Amino acid sequence: MPIFTVATKHEENDDFIKSRIELLFPEDHYDVGRGQWLVAFGGTAKDLYLRIAVPDGDNPYTLKGTTVFGIAGYFGLTSRDMWEWVATKLQSNNA
Repeated sequence: MPIFTVATKHEENDDFIKSRIELLFPEDHYDVGRGQWLVAFGGTAKDLYLRIAVPDGDNPYTLKGTTVFGIAGYFGLTSRDMWEWVATKLQSNNA
């Protein structure tokens, strides 16, 4: 399954985004740290943003300073459990 990074630069968005991700993707997210989450999701980056955001009238783009990036590759030093989560979600593409 594709993995996306959801990131916000505005700390005031953290609790809202975290609660939406936990509600919508209880088994398919990983909390990286302040303002950053990994989400396994079968749609596009735009679809994921729109699912997390709650539209304000006709405006679905309510999360200012929030971006969603698709992950094509990865590298770095972090916890083993994060790498295991990433590997498991990426392997579900081949299942």
